[in-house]
Amino acid sequence: MRRLLHLVLFPRRTRRQSRPHTRNAGARHYRGAVRPSISPGLVRDRQFLDRTRRGLDPAEVRAFLHLVADELAAVRAELAMTRDENVRIKQALRDWQSRQFQARMPV
Repeated sequence: MRRLLHLVLFPRRTRRQSRPHTRNAGARHYRGAVRPSISPGLVRDRQFLDRTRRGLDPAEVRAFLHLVADELAAVRAELAMTRDENVRIKQALRDWQSRQFQARMPV
């Protein structure tokens, strides 16, 4: 499964398509600078050659890609809910700290 995901995320390049080696090739430290984020639609719409390779059935690969895309969409939705909850909890903590500070201040 990991190998199939690797093929989806990092398709092989031919020699003509490979990036030229530059002096500053290692200067990119952040993944966001290298490629855009993977979306469920990108996974779902990924196309491969129409030939069977090493016994892989194209229909099974498509079904697997749809499963991965659905999981990715669910994880992203859960991440968004977690971020919203995190913001809400941080704001509640700030409010509580402010009330505690105000209660300790002499009038």
